[in-house]
Amino acid sequence: MLTPEELHQEMTENKEFNMEMLHENPWLIPATIALTTLPVAVCIHGFWKNRQLQKKLKIEREKTKQLALGHHLEKTRRSFKF
Repeated sequence: MLTPEELHQEMTENKEFNMEMLHENPWLIPATIALTTLPVAVCIHGFWKNRQLQKKLKIEREKTKQLALGHHLEKTRRSFKF
């Protein structure tokens, strides 16, 4: 296990290495952002689409229940009163 001094030194070296790499290759910044943004966008879209489909499924289940109970006939048998 690393001592706190060794851990601090390792973290400093890692930070310096990363900063040097970014100075040499500045194109890594937008590429890295794109690689992290795209999966998040896909997850958000999937969650949103799933919620829409769940709502449609609930509506269809309710329609099926109403048909099974025969309540759909009551709506069509309205008589007009004058």
